Amino acid sequence: MLRAFNACLVVAVLVSAYVLYSLEHSIRGIERQIARSNAAIANEKETIGLLNAEWSSLIRPDRLQRLAEQYLELKRISPDQFVKINELATRIPDEPPVKLEEQGKDAIGDILKAME
Repeated sequence: MLRAFNACLVVAVLVSAYVLYSLEHSIRGIERQIARSNAAIANEKETIGLLNAEWSSLIRPDRLQRLAEQYLELKRISPDQFVKINELATRIPDEPPVKLEEQGKDAIGDILKAME
């Protein structure tokens, strides 16, 4: 009777040792995965910092003004471009300057006809 009991205890110890080893092995794998994730997070934070620094240098007002002057060829607004509110009705044309129907070009109508 004691031999059977001892054999059961030995089997229980071996099973618990195997379970403990497999649990420890899986925990070490998870710890390695967490370490890789933490390294990736640190790398992404560094990248975000670099991108923020680059963005702040790209949106400097003096740089944007220089680029706008170089490429957009904008001119300053002159006072005669402003219209008083009571003169506004005389400045708006009654009909659009270009009549698309007369030219035979109705782009939106062509799209609608193609959809039908």
